[in-house]
Amino acid sequence: MPKIYGQGLRQDEAYARLLAEGVQEANLAVHQNNMQQNGDMGTTITATLVVDGMAYIVNVGDSRTYLYRPSTGLRKVTTDHSVVASLVDAGIIKPDDIYTHPKRNQIYRSLGEKPGVEVDSFKEALQPGDKLLLCSDGLWDMVRDPKIESVVKAPDSNPAIVGEALIKAALEGGGEDNVSVIVVHVTEPVETAGMPRMQLIAKPDSVQMPQLQ
Repeated sequence: MPKIYGQGLRQDEAYARLLAEGVQEANLAVHQNNMQQNGDMGTTITATLVVDGMAYIVNVGDSRTYLYRPSTGLRKVTTDHSVVASLVDAGIIKPDDIYTHPKRNQIYRSLGEKPGVEVDSFKEALQPGDKLLLCSDGLWDMVRDPKIESVVKAPDSNPAIVGEALIKAALEGGGEDNVSVIVVHVTEPVETAGMPRMQLIAKPDSVQMPQLQ
């Protein structure tokens, strides 16, 4: 893996490349394990690197990164690499149908299937008050976007509380899959020469799943 600092990597393209290369390394590790173990393990990923008030975002599969901005609301930044997402894009089904469609769990791009993987990259300029939400489908499949927004927009700026509230909402919604959540809150104005102060909460070490009938 290249270093974040030095070797001219303080440019937009370099940060995006850094993330994409990290995803390729992760993909190769999973793929090699599959080859050694004769397995078919796969996974999804979304990741964000924040530098100088800019968020560099990557994803493979249907884990998502959202951006919440008080003036505009919640917006999904990443694109799902799933069968139902492609059907929505083609106008064959409606967006709300993704939650009930029989192929809603089928993805066409994931880590581990091949030695290399196509990685989507995005870039977002951050403002004070913005919140980034990174999550697995265990959250958004159980909690629809309007509910996610109502939790994220709460006046409490502590991302730990927001993250726990999102996990609770997913469990109350059925908790049918693992729930991974990361919340980042931009709390100070972005200065040209430095990063904004960030608060970060990663997913808990374990989540108590409800008993399914």
